[in-house]
Amino acid sequence: MAYIDQRGFTDSFDNQKNINEKYIDSDPGPYVGVVKATVDPLRMGRLGVNIPALTNTADPTFENIVWCQYLSPFYGAKSINATSKSDPNDYKATQHSYGFWAVPPDIDTEVLVIFAKGETTNRNAFWIGCVQQPLTNQQVPGYGASNNTAYTQSDNRERGISGQKTYGTDFLPVGEKNRRMIEGAETIESANSFRYPVNDILAEQLLKEGLIADPVRGTTTSSARRESPSQVFGISTPGRIRPDSRKLNIGLDGTAVTPDRSPGHSLVMDDGEVNGSNQLTRLRTASGHQLLMHDTDGVIYIANASGNAYIEMQSNGRIDIYSGVGGINMRTEGDFNLHSDSNINMHANGQVRFSAANEMIHSADLLLNLGEKGILNSSQAGSVRDYARDGISSFTSGTQLHGASGQIHLAGAQVHFNSTGASSTWGPSWLTPEKAGIQIRDEGDVELAQKGIKPLEQFTRKTKTTVHRFVTHEPMFRASVIGNDGIIPIDSDDKKRWSQLANTPGTAEFVNMQNRLSENSAIRDAQYQADALEYVKQKMGSSTDAIKAKQLLTDFGTKYNDIYGITGKVDLPFDIKDSISEKIKGFEFNTDVKDLTSSLT
Repeated sequence: MAYIDQRGFTDSFDNQKNINEKYIDSDPGPYVGVVKATVDPLRMGRLGVNIPALTNTADPTFENIVWCQYLSPFYGAKSINATSKSDPNDYKATQHSYGFWAVPPDIDTEVLVIFAKGETTNRNAFWIGCVQQPLTNQQVPGYGASNNTAYTQSDNRERGISGQKTYGTDFLPVGEKNRRMIEGAETIESANSFRYPVNDILAEQLLKEGLIADPVRGTTTSSARRESPSQVFGISTPGRIRPDSRKLNIGLDGTAVTPDRSPGHSLVMDDGEVNGSNQLTRLRTASGHQLLMHDTDGVIYIANASGNAYIEMQSNGRIDIYSGVGGINMRTEGDFNLHSDSNINMHANGQVRFSAANEMIHSADLLLNLGEKGILNSSQAGSVRDYARDGISSFTSGTQLHGASGQIHLAGAQVHFNSTGASSTWGPSWLTPEKAGIQIRDEGDVELAQKGIKPLEQFTRKTKTTVHRFVTHEPMFRASVIGNDGIIPIDSDDKKRWSQLANTPGTAEFVNMQNRLSENSAIRDAQYQADALEYVKQKMGSSTDAIKAKQLLTDFGTKYNDIYGITGKVDLPFDIKDSISEKIKGFEFNTDVKDLTSSLT
C-alpha cells in the first residue's frame, strides 16, 4: 500500500514507509549529510541523504537514508482557496507556481540538513544548502580558464603541458583537479603541485567558434578561485550526462551511476579583477551560444554556438554583424529606412539587385554609372528618355548606332553634320572605378577549411572587397579605434570628472587610459596623437596660428605624463624613459607652417 504523509503526498514507491520514526533524537542539527539518492518520485526536489552522525556509517544502505525536503530560497503559489471547485481544466482558476529551483543532482554532494521543531523525522527534514568540497570551485560559476593545464594520458593528441599546438594558446578552460590523486589535497601547497585537466569539450567549442585565443569573447577568468574575496557572482548548471559516460557502481547498495557530464549553462556577473579587467555579465549556454556585456572593453557581443553568426556593438557606436553561408534576411511590412550621416558602402562578389513594384528613384548631386563590360538601359513596356539642362553628349571609340522602327527626328536651332571633329571629352572617359573611389582590394579573411580541426587564424585567406571595414568569421581582427576623452584633466573640475570616468570600466576614458598604459608603444603613441589633437582643437578654437599650435603641442607633450597620472606609477608595463613626455623633452615641432595651417583648418 502506498504511503501517504500528513501533507497528503502519496509516495507510490514506499520511500517513506515506516520511516518517520527513525533516528528520534532531541538534537535538531544542523547536520552535514551526504547525498545518496536523487530520484524523487514526488518530483519535489527531495534528496535521499545519509547523515553519518546519526547512522554511524559512511557506507549506508537504503534503510539508512533520510529523505530531506527541498528548502528553496524563493517559492510561491496561488492560494488553494482561490481555485475552482467545479472545473479542474480552468487555467485562470487553478494554482500557479513560481520561484527558484536548483537541486544538486550528483550523489556524494554534501548538504546541510536541519530538522524542524527538533523532530528528527523525514516529515521535518530539510536540506538547506550545499557544502563545497575543498579546493573544488575553479569551474564555478563561469568555467574559469588557466595557463596551468595538462592533457589526459588517454588523449590521442600530442600529450604534454602546452596547448599551443592543439589550440594555439596555453590559456584554456579547465576542469577541477583530481583530489583523489592528490595526497593531502586540502592544502593549497599540495593542490598547486598538480595541473588542471583541459576541459576539452568547451575548448573544442571555442576552437570551432574561432574564440579559443580571445580572452574577452572566448576564455574567461571568471572563477571563484581567481581572488579572495571573490568578485565573481553567478550560477552554472551541472550539464547533461555525456553519451559516453562511464557506469560506476557507486550508488546505494552498489547500484550503477553514470556520473560524467558535459558543460552546462552559466550566468556570470563579474565585478572584475583588481586592475579593472574582466568586468562583465555573460550568459552562455551549454552548446556555446552567448550574450556578453563586457564593461571593461565596452562591447556587447551576441554569438551562436557554431561561430557562423555574431553581432558586436562597441563603445564608439560601431556595430559589426557577421553571417556565414546562411545569409542575412530582413523584412518589414512598413517602411525600411536607412540613413547615414557619412557614406553607405556596399560590395557584392555576385550581383546587386534592386527591384520595386512601382518607382525606383536615384537622387544625388552627381550620379555616376560605371559598367566595366557595358551599361544597358531597357524599358520593355515604356520609353527611355534623357533630360539635361546644360547639354547631352556621348562618345565612343567604336561605332554609334541609332535606329527606330518608326521615324527619327533631329531638331535644334542648328543641326550640324561633321562640322567639327568628335572628341573623347564628349563622354566621361575619365570615369573609372578608381576615380569614383571604388578600389577593389584583397582583404585579410579567415580560412575556414579546417574549422574545428585546428585553430582558426586571421589573414589566412584573401577576399576581394571595396568596403572600408571588412567583417570576418572569428577570430575577427579588431584594430583599436583610438579616440580622445573630450575631457582634458587640467582644471580641477575636469580632473575630478575625468578621474571618475577613467576608473569606470566601459567608458571611453577607461579604455583610453588602458591605451596610455599599454606595453605596446605604438598604441601609446596613437593615443597621445588623439589626445594632442583634441587639446589643440580646444585651445585653438577657430584660429589657424601655426606658431601657437606648435607651442600648445610642445607644452601638452611635456606635461602629458603629469596630466594623465603616468608619472609616479610603480607598475608601468614599460620603461618611463619610453613615455611620451620623456620622448618629447628637447624636441621641437618643426612642422611646415603651410601644412599645419591647412591641417588645422
